[in-house]
Amino acid sequence: MRCEIAVDIESGPDHVWAVLTDLTRWPRWTGAVRDASVVGGAALALHGVVRLRTPRLPQRTFRVTEYQARRYRFTLHGEGFGGQARVRFALTAPDAGGRTRLLVTHDRAGWFGSPMSRLRARTVDAQLQTLADDLKEHCETRRRSSVTVTTGEGSAVG
Repeated sequence: MRCEIAVDIESGPDHVWAVLTDLTRWPRWTGAVRDASVVGGAALALHGVVRLRTPRLPQRTFRVTEYQARRYRFTLHGEGFGGQARVRFALTAPDAGGRTRLLVTHDRAGWFGSPMSRLRARTVDAQLQTLADDLKEHCETRRRSSVTVTTGEGSAVG
């Protein structure tokens, strides 16, 4: 099973990447994650271990199986609930206008025949959509609040 979510964000990829890869701060700007930590307290990195606690689901542990900062992408891989899950976050700059596209791909494999497992998959997909939407809102709000234009009379507009 696969779910893909694409969101366009009115902010540059460097800024979006900085926010997205600071997992420990996710609970501050999204309701999709209650707690996030990188085991050992280090920054997100290849082969690192991440723990996420989300609403309506138990805590999950993921391993970082891909991390390419120059290409703006990372992948989390987890096992449990009778299967495996892979969540890939990738950023692209579709135009030169300071916009960034976030693509989240959630792949699931294994035994998912039960109604409970299908319900969990829908819950995870909905939480990933919320995460993407909240990232957009957070990055665009931060961008707007950091842009200040000075008028001829010396007053600031922002």
